[in-house]
Amino acid sequence: MDLTATVYAPPRAKSPWTIASLYAPSAARFYGFGRHALADALRLAGAPGGRVLLPSFICRDLLASAAAVGAEPAFYAVGPDLAPAEDPGRWPAAAAVLAVDYFGFPQDLAPFQAYARRTGATLIEDAAHALFSRDAAGRLLGTRAPLGILSPRKSLPLPNGGALLVGEPRLAARVPPQVPFAPAAGRRAALKSAARPLLALAGARAAHAGLSALRALRGATDAHTLDPGSERVLPVPAVPCAELGRPLACADPAVEASRRRALWSFCGGIARRAGLAPVFAFLPEGVVPYGYAFRTNAPVEAAAPFSAEGLRVLPWPDLPDAVRSAAPDHHRNVALVHFLW
Repeated sequence: MDLTATVYAPPRAKSPWTIASLYAPSAARFYGFGRHALADALRLAGAPGGRVLLPSFICRDLLASAAAVGAEPAFYAVGPDLAPAEDPGRWPAAAAVLAVDYFGFPQDLAPFQAYARRTGATLIEDAAHALFSRDAAGRLLGTRAPLGILSPRKSLPLPNGGALLVGEPRLAARVPPQVPFAPAAGRRAALKSAARPLLALAGARAAHAGLSALRALRGATDAHTLDPGSERVLPVPAVPCAELGRPLACADPAVEASRRRALWSFCGGIARRAGLAPVFAFLPEGVVPYGYAFRTNAPVEAAAPFSAEGLRVLPWPDLPDAVRSAAPDHHRNVALVHFLW
């Protein structure tokens, strides 16, 4: 497999497209980060001053959205298959409940819909990992609940970008106006676009080494402004990047879907040879994976065969303080091969 082409120099779209048109008829609003979108979703759900029900297997940064609106987080248990580990009939009442499409794979929403009917809670579908991904019925993830969250910056070479999707008319009528976009294209996105031909010439392994060095430098200089890693503070900038306000050409949706599916299969071969167990055993039709998730108790050693191919491996997630000490092993042993350079 030509990883240089598929990882570091994917083709640009021949016909520019927009996220808003792709996800229509859901109303779309854009933000600097998905956590800003989630904060507005919680406001629409009536969660301020109330409770929001979250999965125990989640990144701690997401709690900043609840803190921003004064909502109290509560947690439901998640099993090794990343589905709810207990009967939703036992969950406490809440104004909103979050269902997560982990790594781009569709969560079964039936238990959450039953809970919402019983309690009156508003269901929010977190599709931050699931840009372009669809369920078995062909529905785009993020559009299957009254409110949905996207994080385009996680799947496209953008400086920032989150989106709120609203499919229920009564909620759509209350969606806040679009905040202004940044006045100019982001320097980071422009540099990435300009670097693609150079990365293609360098090859996947050399590109991986160079980008790792740049990430280390960036983390030492601006991580505190881009992603504070806090349960209480939303990240900056809050305004969406200029790229989200115009047609996108940085990736073609169909080509990007094929690229990610091919990478998932390629990584599956590496995992089998290394004796690593995937979080998801197979790739359903329509799913566009965020990355290749697998389980390991030796992350450094497990990352080596992927790194040798120029692929980056990350631990996921950084668990919330409230669940970290009692978290089961299946919350602690997940590693992710990241598909966005």
